[in-house]
Amino acid sequence: MKTVEPDEEDKSVKTTINLPADLWKKFSIKTIDKYGGRRKTDIFEALADAFVNTPHRTIEEAIDAWIKDKEKKKHKTWM
Repeated sequence: MKTVEPDEEDKSVKTTINLPADLWKKFSIKTIDKYGGRRKTDIFEALADAFVNTPHRTIEEAIDAWIKDKEKKKHKTWM
């Protein structure tokens, strides 16, 4: 059986961050209100991507673009 290696883009690194509990709670509530549940990782990915690749974008623009792109990719795999 042949093993297929994932593309470099598909590889991810699991990490841990330490945030004050009240900040995490506020972040969680705002994330759920604006984007729905289970989007916290997407937002951190968007922030990291914007910081590295698109410093001219605002945080809002970076997050919205990241989530829209992720949704497009998800819908392509369903078709």
